[in-house]
Amino acid sequence: MTQANPLHPARYLHTIHAAAECERLRQIYTHVFGGITFHESYFAPQDRDAALLYVADHMIEVMSPRHAEDMSFMYARYLAKAGPGYHSISFRIDSVRAGRERCDELGIKINTEGPGLIFLHPKNTGGLIMELTEHRMPNDPWDLPNWRRDWAVGRPAKPHALAHVVCAPRYPEVALKFLVEVLDGKAGPARTISWPEPAQATPVEVADITLLILQPENLTGELAQFAGRTNGGVYALAWQVADPMQMANWFADNAIFEIAAASLNDYAAPYTHEVILNGARHWFMAGQVPTPSVDQPRKRARSCHWMKSL
Repeated sequence: MTQANPLHPARYLHTIHAAAECERLRQIYTHVFGGITFHESYFAPQDRDAALLYVADHMIEVMSPRHAEDMSFMYARYLAKAGPGYHSISFRIDSVRAGRERCDELGIKINTEGPGLIFLHPKNTGGLIMELTEHRMPNDPWDLPNWRRDWAVGRPAKPHALAHVVCAPRYPEVALKFLVEVLDGKAGPARTISWPEPAQATPVEVADITLLILQPENLTGELAQFAGRTNGGVYALAWQVADPMQMANWFADNAIFEIAAASLNDYAAPYTHEVILNGARHWFMAGQVPTPSVDQPRKRARSCHWMKSL
């Protein structure tokens, strides 16, 4: 009998958005993106505020140092070095202890560890900052028996589902190998894209999410420069929205937050608009998620059919 892989993720947990203004971002993600906040906290050892929220079916954790000027705290130093943007991705596994032992067997280095969690060394993940944890988030609606990941369907001007996480890691081939061979991901066919610049885009389904790994053709272009900077390897979150023009108008009507959805040219298809929010890119694409029938699983994995439109 084949032994189960202790590093096989049970689910994608969250994407961390590191920035200086936790409360402002929380309000934007809830009031403009239409998300729901379910937990807020302050972690004194790192002088760090955090808010856990869902935008559609995707959990985002906003993290900010309470005193960004105090370089005696690690998180303030990280933000000063890297700037605002996506910090890391997180998968939940059944047992961190078993996962840690498997990492040791495979020669995968651990960058940071704590009770019930480990951060893998980016050299082993191809440049992705990745957390593996056995924790359940406080008050997480996902864990409720009646939670449906399609709860946001029916709002034409706001995201109703995450399409994929766009990654531009420092070593894309290493990242692909890690996701497939270590985390049991399934890679789809690579396609050539022309926006934001020419690159090979390979979708990988891991647990219940699709990661789109970009391999830029230009080794001195923006994607390569991004990959060479201090960051978690996440370049953008791509969202499905029923009516992109209504969404753009809705964002424009919320001028109090001084954000706008920039229209993209035809080369960016299937993406129609881009929002850059405190260093974090959000891409939007047209698409309606069908309402599942009662016999469909409420926490299903996404498919990669969107790649056919590229």
